[in-house]
Amino acid sequence: MKHILLFVLSFFYISNLTAQKEVTVSYFNQTQLGFFIGEESEDNNQKALIPSFQTINGVRFDEKFGLGIGIGVEPFEYLVIPVFVSGTLFFDQLKNAPYLAIKAGHAFSNSEKKLNNYGYYGEFNHKGGLMVNPEIGVRFRTPTFDITLSAGYRFQRLKSDIAQPNTTNYSYHHEVEYNRISFAIGIMF
Repeated sequence: MKHILLFVLSFFYISNLTAQKEVTVSYFNQTQLGFFIGEESEDNNQKALIPSFQTINGVRFDEKFGLGIGIGVEPFEYLVIPVFVSGTLFFDQLKNAPYLAIKAGHAFSNSEKKLNNYGYYGEFNHKGGLMVNPEIGVRFRTPTFDITLSAGYRFQRLKSDIAQPNTTNYSYHHEVEYNRISFAIGIMF
């Protein structure tokens, strides 16, 4: 009986708190074109400049916090499709408002690549991997949409399994970690 009474009192208390302030919720879309800059490496095919395309769809709460789901296309060592959750903190007191964001998820790939034209030396089976991208940006407002500029840090892990033919189930695991500076320009509705 005590638990039921405590539950009912808690329900009325929480209902009273939420009734005092109404939370406004609005939809947003942010589409970005960008690139990642880092050190080039010949031994594991890491490029110095990697282009990026991402789009995020989400909701904003009280015009201060945004939560969304994003997808992108990026040609790292091989083509990956990052799918991620994005959290954004907006500072809307100014016309040209700064914001902080973090994106975290997994970059998927299901490509296979032969190590030579005939597959004699084996095949890569690319699996993708973890991605994290904190960033800081500025949002410039126009009457119909916003323009965003951002810079951040991108961590991307890529995993591959390499199967070699003419052996008894011999394969090994290949893993590469990218640490890059990210820059992006985008539009937000």
